[in-house]
Amino acid sequence: MLGSSRPVLLVLALAVVAAGGCRRVSQRTLRDTEDREFRARCDREGKCTLEQTAGPKGGGEGGGLVLRAQGALVGVCNVTPPASEPESPSDCRALACQTDAQCPPAHGNQDGTCLNGLCREPENGVGVEDAVMLCLAGTGLGRESQQQVARYAMAQNCGSPCKVPTPCRQP
Repeated sequence: MLGSSRPVLLVLALAVVAAGGCRRVSQRTLRDTEDREFRARCDREGKCTLEQTAGPKGGGEGGGLVLRAQGALVGVCNVTPPASEPESPSDCRALACQTDAQCPPAHGNQDGTCLNGLCREPENGVGVEDAVMLCLAGTGLGRESQQQVARYAMAQNCGSPCKVPTPCRQP
């Protein structure tokens, strides 16, 4: 009798080990164009919790962080809780990458998509929010410097369809 239950126990043990290896939640390090670093815990649909681990702080005291992909680019945005949306597209910066594993997963995939050094939603076209993130890339956090104000205005006028202005980082 004991001998016949061994194969069943072995199969159950293998199933438990295999299920543990197929994680639905992954941890990864994300970076934005301001060289901020974030620890992200993401499910395969791209829902992530973020914790900033390095770089300049944004969003003021008690500020929150959310991932946002309104257009072609995936960005990290500063929000003031309990709000879950940024006040302005200028509160977001694009996620930079070198490999797909450095982008948050989406659409049930294990990793996101890295194209031209930016995390992307490949099926979406470039929109105004993308132009804002690209024009503000590398200008620091916030939106008050003269350079940021000028670049924000350029991005807002990218046309339809949106063409990222030449002085800005290109998608």
